[in-house]
Amino acid sequence: MSRSRSAPVSRRLVVALASACAAAMLATPSFAQASGARVVRLVVGSAPGASSDSVARLLAESFTRTLGRSFIVENKPGASGNIAADLVAKSPPDGSHLLLVYNAHPAVGALFPHLPFDPIKDFRSVGMVGTTPYVLVAAPTLPGRDLAEVLAQAKGAGKPLSFGSTGAGSPQHLTMERLRKESGVDITMVHYKGGALAANDVIAGHVDMALATPSLAMPQIKAGRVKALAVTSDKRLPELPAVPTVTEAGIRDFVSVGWFALLLPAATPAPVVQSYNEALDKALTSAPFKERLEAQGITPTPGAPEVLDRQMRADAKIWSRLIKDLNITPD
Repeated sequence: MSRSRSAPVSRRLVVALASACAAAMLATPSFAQASGARVVRLVVGSAPGASSDSVARLLAESFTRTLGRSFIVENKPGASGNIAADLVAKSPPDGSHLLLVYNAHPAVGALFPHLPFDPIKDFRSVGMVGTTPYVLVAAPTLPGRDLAEVLAQAKGAGKPLSFGSTGAGSPQHLTMERLRKESGVDITMVHYKGGALAANDVIAGHVDMALATPSLAMPQIKAGRVKALAVTSDKRLPELPAVPTVTEAGIRDFVSVGWFALLLPAATPAPVVQSYNEALDKALTSAPFKERLEAQGITPTPGAPEVLDRQMRADAKIWSRLIKDLNITPD
């Protein structure tokens, strides 16, 4: 009888000790230096200045404070984020390398069938960071006040539109491929390494349109360098009340919302994952961090790793089907 009563206590003790051990590992130099690393690297597959880069820097700052280790952001742009993902997938599973991804990550397996890593199986989820809609912006000289008028004029003239995307398989690319399919308007994709570069070419008039997060789009809209044609959310944005949704422009049930998340190498021990998830949730529920994230147009979404697991599996099915149906290739 005494053994039966003590068993639950022992299990709770084991869990508590495992969590404490993981926290201690993250807080001591030997943890990150097990593979010779002096700092923890938060790897992001975009250039400095992109939305994902900004999110990564906020997280690195927060984790440095709460986990007692130095976190730095390492930018590895190119190949639709695959360079960054490959680096982390093959890193030591000791918590010394984190990967910040956005919602294109689950789709890269379908777009690049010969990747040296599996975007789902080679990673462990830490958790969702936040979600954000996109704003479709255009060069001020492009005819049409909003998306409905732009599409109508392009159809009438039989002239293709050009779109600056942040690389093949990016959320912007796949979202616009869907718009091309459902609107019947020819839209030519021009790929860039980052959203800021695509936006610059829209401003210069080299390409007609680009999708940007509100944080990147708003300063350019306010300055009159670009005009907002539509937003991809299900409702109009409070900061852009006069800008219609894509659905209002005539493309039924068209909603495309981006998300950011943190991943670790697949073999990372569960206590380390748990410690990172707790640190992430602590950041996302703190008022100063939330305010800084929301200022970028991103809604914090704290939650368990399993929530991100489900999201990635669901998105992999949706985007893989679109890629197959439209025969989308990386070129």
